Amino acid sequence: MTTSFFLAGVMQGSRRDIDAADQSYRLLLRRMIERLHPSAVVYDPHELVLQRYGDRVTEIRGALADATDAPVIVRERLDPEVLELLDVFHEMAQLASASDICVVWLPGHEPSMGTAAEMYGAFQAGRTVVTITEMRYNVAVLSCSTVILPDLAAFSDWLAKDGDLLCTTS
Repeated sequence: MTTSFFLAGVMQGSRRDIDAADQSYRLLLRRMIERLHPSAVVYDPHELVLQRYGDRVTEIRGALADATDAPVIVRERLDPEVLELLDVFHEMAQLASASDICVVWLPGHEPSMGTAAEMYGAFQAGRTVVTITEMRYNVAVLSCSTVILPDLAAFSDWLAKDGDLLCTTS
């Protein structure tokens, strides 16, 4: 059986603008997974979005910035580029819930609403949700995690020992 992993984590986080958080954690997670589970399929929404939009990333960010500057935002009145991005958000949440294991990266104490949506979807679908965070007091994290780990070393240990055991799909 090939196990699929979805890499959820802070992209925009609690930033007020459209600048993304450092995404280098994604490569670290991917390398750990592929080293310990060479046949795994790893879905990285950041990578998938960049592949989808390619040279249009700047255009999409500009359209999003323009839309969010309005005092009132009405979904039906958003530019097609923004609506497309919103559809991709839903696609990524669905992909998280279809993957065997949702790996969540929430460093420090920075919340991420997109990550919360992915966690919730995966948990509701009966998937394993492995959260790497210090936010153990957060009710959303506690409610939607199968396993909470403190750091990357603990995640590597979990992958080596329990990764296949906790996969809830066949």
